Amino acid sequence: MELDDELYAQITKHSYIGEHYFVEGKFRKALEEYKKAFELIPEPKTDWDASVWTLAAIGDSHFMLKEYVSALEYFEKLMTEYMEEENPFIRVRYGECLYETGKTDLGKEHMLAAFKMEGTEVFDSDKYLKLISDLI
Repeated sequence: MELDDELYAQITKHSYIGEHYFVEGKFRKALEEYKKAFELIPEPKTDWDASVWTLAAIGDSHFMLKEYVSALEYFEKLMTEYMEEENPFIRVRYGECLYETGKTDLGKEHMLAAFKMEGTEVFDSDKYLKLISDLI
């Protein structure tokens, strides 16, 4: 199923504005735009691919703001409700959020799974790659 062209244009407009803010390091403003985009997606949201990328962007913005508990909620939703365990970015960020919220072993498992899918390219930070270096 595809979104109506006009609605899709509105969703992508907010997403592009959010991406612009994100690249500039204005993560709070990016978060606002990504949430506007997500709100435009019709129910059930799990039916639409746009939900996956907007939820990932919202979670990533929370992660960049070091709001790890909030970020974890979004990545956990992507893993459980949207079945995105085969997406290396979502999997690594989920693992990083788990790690940052004290679930270190489970976090490492997910980071290792992402590494097996995509290699080192999926890691934004050497910090997390070093955490699993003894498992590689």
